[in-house]
Amino acid sequence: MAERTDVLIVGGSMVGLAQALFLAQQGIRSILVERHAHISAHPRAQAASPRTMELMRALGLERKVRAQENPHAQYGDILQVESLTGRELGRFDGPFRHDPNEVSTTGWTLIGQDRFEPLLHAKAEELGADIRFATEMVRHEQDADGVTAVVRDTRSGEETAVRADYMVAADGFRSAVREGLGIGTHGQGVFGRQMNVIFHAALDAYVADRRFFLCFVSNDKVKGVLGRLDNTDRWVLAPSLPPQETHAEYSEEDCVEMVRAAVGVPDLEVAVESSTSWEVAARIADRFRSGRVFLTGDAAHVMPPTGGFGGNMGVQDAHNLAWKLASVLRGQAGAELLDTYEQERGPVAEFTVEQGVIRYLQRSGLDEEAAARHRPETTVLFGHVYRSGAVLSEPGTDGRPVVEDPTQPSGRPGTRAPHFELRIGGADTPLHDLLKGGWWLLAGPDAGLWERAAGQVARLTGLVVDFHRVGGEEPVEVTEGFLKKYGITPGGAVLVRPDGFVAWRAVEQPGDPAVELSAVVHRLLRRSA
Repeated sequence: MAERTDVLIVGGSMVGLAQALFLAQQGIRSILVERHAHISAHPRAQAASPRTMELMRALGLERKVRAQENPHAQYGDILQVESLTGRELGRFDGPFRHDPNEVSTTGWTLIGQDRFEPLLHAKAEELGADIRFATEMVRHEQDADGVTAVVRDTRSGEETAVRADYMVAADGFRSAVREGLGIGTHGQGVFGRQMNVIFHAALDAYVADRRFFLCFVSNDKVKGVLGRLDNTDRWVLAPSLPPQETHAEYSEEDCVEMVRAAVGVPDLEVAVESSTSWEVAARIADRFRSGRVFLTGDAAHVMPPTGGFGGNMGVQDAHNLAWKLASVLRGQAGAELLDTYEQERGPVAEFTVEQGVIRYLQRSGLDEEAAARHRPETTVLFGHVYRSGAVLSEPGTDGRPVVEDPTQPSGRPGTRAPHFELRIGGADTPLHDLLKGGWWLLAGPDAGLWERAAGQVARLTGLVVDFHRVGGEEPVEVTEGFLKKYGITPGGAVLVRPDGFVAWRAVEQPGDPAVELSAVVHRLLRRSA
């Protein structure tokens, strides 16, 4: 007899682990299978973006994530050199810890994937996720009611059948699930390959008193990035490779020579720990869904590492999908709600991949047309505008771009709920700290009937909508700022989805808020009655 679970997740890197975590946060059972025996020692993604950190704060993980960041993260600077002992070519600022535009209450954490993934793993298991490393999915088939998969323990060879309502493919850019479903990709293709060489060497004397987070190296023998992994002599070199080559073609001695060239010391003692490589490419899946199977992360979209958008984008895919799967599995929403995952994340992927490509190509010079499409980092991270059945858009917004400037928020449905500080129980509380997987109705100071409306929705639909009247405890300037950011009057209200995006707003108070809100919830959740 097959094991039973709500969701089967294929792939246990950052995105798959995030998917298990967000589903567990919603009380949804999942089994995650990952063919590798353990989390990779290679850092790969080097930072958690402010939006990812916003999601970690709501889970109570921000302090733990920051405690594990790269030991040199506090320096922030990125150094450009011919070699570590050679001519210095320049220095520029890396990502800032705190957002200067007050778009969020948090900021970047410079943490490698190898340090971030264990935290996601531990929290997901704490909340009930079933995570199985050294386990691969052999095959799957789906029918009208679910997905049946066969998974194999790679150590014992034992096979087990798993029956799930839905499956999420987070199995990377070479996604076997995507290929098996016959889903193609489009985009600019491969630019090159990146290699990671983890090694041990005594480099303090060559670093001298310089402080940097990453060191970009460029000479006639190696072009890549050098970074320290901990407070010992453990480092990583990430050299660029031609598109047709992989790390398998480089011997240990080849790796040693690349490290020596990057440092600029021909007889440097180097001990290579391991190496790996991956494509630097721009590709987007033609579809993000096939029946009961969904693609997330690199299985759905691949982009150059410049900007640090890729892995973080996948985490947000998982967050978007988790509350929708939970709503359907709990019977609160119709299955049509799941159509909105691709409707929302597809356009954002197209935009973000292009922004990654633009940043990657800046080193070789951009034409004017491409340069004109460059958008600020804050817009790429926080400016997404969703259009789908899970958003009740307002008239005249159909032709608007896929992003807006979050430093000048509109508060329109489909945008991320603008950041502001509420006053709850006498304590200042950032809005997004409250978004732990549920819905919130935020009303203006003259909107007393909205609280009763939220309670009636809960009685009629079983959907709990938390309520807060802005202006009850907040000072006048905060209340006025809220009304301006969200574009409502003192009698209006805004409904915020579990993922922190505005689902609907009433600029003014309607005649019967309870009737209005109930109708809105039915439309958003695609309920038949």
